Amino acid sequence: MKIKDMKILQMSTSFLPVTPNLKYGGSERIVYLLDRELHSRGLSAGVVAPYGSEPASYLHPTLPKAIGVDDVLDKSKNNAFTGFAVRASHVAESINYANTLKGVDVVHLHDDNIIPFDFLINKPSLATLHSDIDSFWDLSLTPFLKERKSKFVSISQSQKKIYEAKGHRIDYVVYNGVEEEKFFISEANYSYLLTLGSIQPVKGQDKAIEVAKKTGLDLIIAGNIGNAKYFENEIKPQITHDLTKEENKLDSYISAYSNSPKIVYVGSVNDEQKAPLYSHAKAFLMPIDWEEPFGLVMVEAMMSGTPVIAFNKGSIPEVVKDGTGIIVPAGNLEEMARAVTESEQINPVLCRKIAVDNFGKDQMADNYIKIYEEINQNNG
Repeated sequence: MKIKDMKILQMSTSFLPVTPNLKYGGSERIVYLLDRELHSRGLSAGVVAPYGSEPASYLHPTLPKAIGVDDVLDKSKNNAFTGFAVRASHVAESINYANTLKGVDVVHLHDDNIIPFDFLINKPSLATLHSDIDSFWDLSLTPFLKERKSKFVSISQSQKKIYEAKGHRIDYVVYNGVEEEKFFISEANYSYLLTLGSIQPVKGQDKAIEVAKKTGLDLIIAGNIGNAKYFENEIKPQITHDLTKEENKLDSYISAYSNSPKIVYVGSVNDEQKAPLYSHAKAFLMPIDWEEPFGLVMVEAMMSGTPVIAFNKGSIPEVVKDGTGIIVPAGNLEEMARAVTESEQINPVLCRKIAVDNFGKDQMADNYIKIYEEINQNNG
């Protein structure tokens, strides 16, 4: 079968819709972008996802509406089976689509919950591992998953190494891609640092605040609250300006400008809101305390010509290449603060080019298509 004749069905998660402008949801963002690229090449058989999704190709809906993680957790407080029921319903409908839709050649899983049941799928399949190892299946408790059907794809060499150390077989590595046209270089930078991600201890927003204070620069914190206790105790008391209710985050920050250093929280941001935040920042901080599997936010910053300053953890050395940022020893706030000044030497145009060449949407799609072709041929 020629590549142009293949049709790929992608299976997304049950928690978030697959739409073009998510405020958060890394795997769902990848599903949307990959589907759009496959659809433009005539290779998509559609996306299996909750109602409310808007893929570029075709939606095969599972749940009656897009159910958020918070909603599931709230409903599960008095009913331990609610979360399980949501996932099980999505898994059952996903497998049903895979087995009954005509013209599907390869099934691409993006939901870990489907993997234990992949033997029920009557098509060749592969699964991209978007989770860190602590959120994945423990083979010491579920040894039967070692002989699963699907080929496994890691999103970095670092993640591959970690999974293999736990006994999983990783067949391929494909870096995530970013829609480069959504991000742009600005000639004007303001005196602020930026950090963006779910607010929780492993993301290190408290460390970013310390770095900002050491440099005397403002810090803009963007992202949903992933850990309420951490936010209330470590972050909120240090916030000087709360712009969560403002639609235009950058303009609202500029309006609040003063000579005294500020710690600004802008809440969750969509692509339209975060693009100018990236492009006008002096640097993007990544003071993480975990083995980051990939880190889309770093690529988005680099595609905006903004240097990334990151702790040396997980995939950081694979993503932050020469000319795009500075890697400092994990936990060293003094080095991170000094790197802010050093990062001014990075050329924004070259920074963006390196990011696009390595992590652009075409690069990701091309790599997956090669895998689809190989899997399809081996099962032909």
